[in-house]
Amino acid sequence: MHVILLGNSNRLGPRLMFLLPLILLAVGLAQLSEGASYQQFARQHVNNPKTSARNDRIYCDLMMQRRGLTCSACKPTNTFIDTPINQLQDICKYAGTPVGGNLYNSHRSFDITVCRVLPGSYPGNCKYRAAIGNTRIYVGCEDRLPVHLDPGSGTSQYFH
Repeated sequence: MHVILLGNSNRLGPRLMFLLPLILLAVGLAQLSEGASYQQFARQHVNNPKTSARNDRIYCDLMMQRRGLTCSACKPTNTFIDTPINQLQDICKYAGTPVGGNLYNSHRSFDITVCRVLPGSYPGNCKYRAAIGNTRIYVGCEDRLPVHLDPGSGTSQYFH
Protein backbone atom coordinates (compact mmCIF):
# COMPACT_ATOMS: atom_id res chain seq x y z
CA MET A 1 0.00 0.00 0.00
CA HIS A 2 1.36 3.43 -0.93
CA VAL A 3 0.26 6.88 0.09
CA ILE A 4 0.15 9.18 -2.89
CA LEU A 5 1.02 12.77 -2.11
CA LEU A 6 0.76 15.75 -4.41
CA GLY A 7 3.97 16.90 -6.04
CA ASN A 8 7.27 15.03 -6.11
CA SER A 9 6.91 13.33 -2.75
CA ASN A 10 5.84 9.81 -3.79
CA ARG A 11 8.96 8.46 -2.08
CA LEU A 12 7.65 9.70 1.29
CA GLY A 13 4.63 7.38 1.13
CA PRO A 14 6.26 4.26 2.59
CA ARG A 15 7.99 6.34 5.27
CA LEU A 16 4.73 7.99 6.26
CA MET A 17 2.98 4.62 6.40
CA PHE A 18 5.71 3.45 8.78
CA LEU A 19 5.61 6.58 10.94
CA LEU A 20 1.84 6.99 11.17
CA PRO A 21 1.26 3.99 13.48
CA LEU A 22 4.12 5.16 15.72
CA ILE A 23 2.66 8.65 15.94
CA LEU A 24 -0.80 7.28 16.74
CA LEU A 25 0.68 4.98 19.37
CA ALA A 26 2.51 7.88 21.04
CA VAL A 27 -0.66 9.99 21.14
CA GLY A 28 -2.64 7.07 22.57
CA LEU A 29 -0.05 6.38 25.26
CA ALA A 30 -0.01 10.05 26.26
CA GLN A 31 -3.77 10.00 26.70
CA LEU A 32 -3.62 6.77 28.70
CA SER A 33 -0.94 8.15 31.00
CA GLU A 34 -3.12 11.18 31.80
CA GLY A 35 -5.99 8.90 32.78
CA ALA A 36 -3.60 6.67 34.69
CA SER A 37 -2.40 9.62 36.81
CA TYR A 38 -5.99 10.41 37.81
CA GLN A 39 -6.71 6.73 38.47
CA GLN A 40 -3.51 6.46 40.53
CA PHE A 41 -4.52 9.55 42.54
CA ALA A 42 -7.93 8.01 43.26
CA ARG A 43 -6.39 4.65 44.22
CA GLN A 44 -3.79 6.16 46.52
CA HIS A 45 -5.81 8.87 48.23
CA VAL A 46 -9.60 8.52 47.99
CA ASN A 47 -11.55 6.34 50.41
CA ASN A 48 -15.27 6.96 50.41
CA PRO A 49 -17.15 5.67 52.17
CA LYS A 50 -14.43 5.27 54.74
CA THR A 51 -13.41 1.66 55.26
CA SER A 52 -14.29 0.48 58.74
CA ALA A 53 -11.59 -0.91 61.03
CA ARG A 54 -11.27 -1.53 64.78
CA ASN A 55 -8.90 1.40 65.16
CA ASP A 56 -7.01 3.95 63.08
CA ARG A 57 -3.73 2.00 63.11
CA ILE A 58 -5.43 -1.10 61.74
CA TYR A 59 -7.21 1.12 59.20
CA CYS A 60 -3.84 2.36 57.90
CA ASP A 61 -2.32 -1.14 57.78
CA LEU A 62 -5.35 -2.44 55.90
CA MET A 63 -5.71 0.45 53.45
CA MET A 64 -2.01 0.66 52.60
CA GLN A 65 -2.00 -3.06 51.81
CA ARG A 66 -5.31 -3.02 49.87
CA ARG A 67 -4.17 -0.11 47.73
CA GLY A 68 -0.90 -1.82 46.81
CA LEU A 69 1.31 0.67 48.66
CA THR A 70 3.31 -1.98 50.51
CA CYS A 71 4.31 -4.43 47.74
CA SER A 72 7.98 -3.79 46.96
CA ALA A 73 8.53 -1.36 49.85
CA CYS A 74 6.55 0.15 52.69
CA LYS A 75 5.44 3.56 51.44
CA PRO A 76 6.68 5.98 54.15
CA THR A 77 3.60 8.24 54.25
CA ASN A 78 0.22 8.35 52.57
CA THR A 79 -2.92 10.42 53.07
CA PHE A 80 -6.43 9.08 52.56
CA ILE A 81 -9.24 11.57 51.97
CA ASP A 82 -12.71 10.57 53.12
CA THR A 83 -14.84 12.28 50.49
CA PRO A 84 -16.52 11.42 47.19
CA ILE A 85 -14.13 11.75 44.25
CA ASN A 86 -16.36 14.32 42.52
CA GLN A 87 -15.69 16.78 45.37
CA LEU A 88 -11.96 16.44 44.74
CA GLN A 89 -12.50 16.89 41.01
CA ASP A 90 -14.33 20.13 41.79
CA ILE A 91 -11.14 21.58 43.35
CA CYS A 92 -9.65 21.57 39.85
CA LYS A 93 -12.68 23.41 38.45
CA TYR A 94 -14.39 25.87 40.79
CA ALA A 95 -13.84 24.69 44.39
CA GLY A 96 -10.15 25.55 44.55
CA THR A 97 -7.88 28.56 44.19
CA PRO A 98 -4.88 28.35 41.82
CA VAL A 99 -1.65 28.79 43.79
CA GLY A 100 0.94 28.31 41.05
CA GLY A 101 1.81 25.77 38.43
CA ASN A 102 -0.94 23.20 38.37
CA LEU A 103 -1.63 23.37 42.15
CA TYR A 104 -5.01 24.34 43.59
CA ASN A 105 -5.83 25.03 47.25
CA SER A 106 -9.24 23.64 48.23
CA HIS A 107 -11.83 26.15 49.41
CA ARG A 108 -13.02 23.80 52.13
CA SER A 109 -11.53 21.32 54.57
CA PHE A 110 -11.67 17.55 54.17
CA ASP A 111 -11.55 14.67 56.66
CA ILE A 112 -8.23 12.89 56.21
CA THR A 113 -6.23 10.02 57.64
CA VAL A 114 -2.45 10.33 57.39
CA CYS A 115 -0.62 7.00 57.61
CA ARG A 116 3.09 6.97 58.47
CA VAL A 117 5.20 3.80 58.50
CA LEU A 118 6.50 2.55 61.84
CA PRO A 119 10.21 1.79 62.33
CA GLY A 120 11.05 -1.88 61.80
CA SER A 121 8.42 -2.34 59.08
CA TYR A 122 9.36 -4.29 55.98
CA PRO A 123 7.51 -5.41 52.81
CA GLY A 124 5.03 -8.08 53.77
CA ASN A 125 4.81 -6.67 57.30
CA CYS A 126 4.32 -2.92 56.90
CA LYS A 127 2.87 -1.32 60.03
CA TYR A 128 1.60 2.24 60.25
CA ARG A 129 0.54 4.82 62.78
CA ALA A 130 -2.39 7.06 61.98
CA ALA A 131 -3.33 10.66 62.51
CA ILE A 132 -6.86 11.88 61.86
CA GLY A 133 -7.57 15.45 60.85
CA ASN A 134 -9.65 17.93 58.94
CA THR A 135 -7.78 20.34 56.69
CA ARG A 136 -7.70 22.13 53.38
CA ILE A 137 -5.61 20.35 50.76
CA TYR A 138 -3.51 21.22 47.73
CA VAL A 139 -4.00 19.11 44.64
CA GLY A 140 -2.16 19.10 41.34
CA CYS A 141 -4.56 19.07 38.40
CA GLU A 142 -4.31 17.98 34.76
CA ASP A 143 -7.23 18.35 32.37
CA ARG A 144 -9.37 19.50 35.31
CA LEU A 145 -8.77 16.26 37.22
CA PRO A 146 -6.73 15.75 40.42
CA VAL A 147 -3.52 13.82 39.78
CA HIS A 148 -1.36 14.70 42.80
CA LEU A 149 -1.88 15.40 46.51
CA ASP A 150 0.77 17.93 47.46
CA PRO A 151 2.75 17.12 50.62
CA GLY A 152 2.64 20.85 51.37
CA SER A 153 -1.04 20.40 52.13
CA GLY A 154 -2.11 20.81 55.71
CA THR A 155 -1.62 17.05 56.00
CA SER A 156 2.01 17.40 57.12
CA GLN A 157 0.99 19.08 60.38
CA TYR A 158 -0.38 15.83 61.79
CA PHE A 159 3.01 14.31 62.60
CA HIS A 160 5.00 17.35 63.74
